[in-house]
Amino acid sequence: MKRVASPGATTKLSMKTFLQFHEQAELLRESSGSTNIEKTLLKALKVLKLFNIPHYVCGGFAVQEHGYPRFTVDADIIVPDVDLARAKLCMNGFKENPGSKMTVTDRETKVEIDLLPGGAKLDPGPLSLPMPTQVSDQPQVLTLERLISSKLSTYIGRGIDRAQDYADVVKLTQANHLPRDFGVDPKVRDLYHKIWDELHPTG
Repeated sequence: MKRVASPGATTKLSMKTFLQFHEQAELLRESSGSTNIEKTLLKALKVLKLFNIPHYVCGGFAVQEHGYPRFTVDADIIVPDVDLARAKLCMNGFKENPGSKMTVTDRETKVEIDLLPGGAKLDPGPLSLPMPTQVSDQPQVLTLERLISSKLSTYIGRGIDRAQDYADVVKLTQANHLPRDFGVDPKVRDLYHKIWDELHPTG
């Protein structure tokens, strides 16, 4: 799989790390028997490209790609129009999930895809999900800045119920050796500073 960073994601220094993290993520999926997640994601992205639907990849898959190799059982895709994306996917190898209008399941692999609405809020946190603009059959993974900002916003909005998001930010900060002035959204900067300060105690 050719992993693609969303615009503004890489420098010469970070490109090497970017590729190393991708290799680690691939190894995790192979060793944990979760390669079907990547297979399902790529299948979904081919359908979205066919119908000119842009996307971002977020969630656990994006966390893996950015250096924290944790296990995940599904894939999360941000799209401009969830209903349209769901309809097109269900015409091309996926099926609707009873009780959820934002989830489809690959008929072959049984892996679920969660479809998230770009530009909208799913919780009381301060940030809306970013609106995707790039159409591609390769994963347009959220930049690390946006991924961390989104996870901090979700944690602010839902608290302990989203402890995994908090843990993801901690691990991503460590794995990427992020500075205190890393470019997270100003609306979540105080929480990021709190995490960073706890990871770098003085005295």
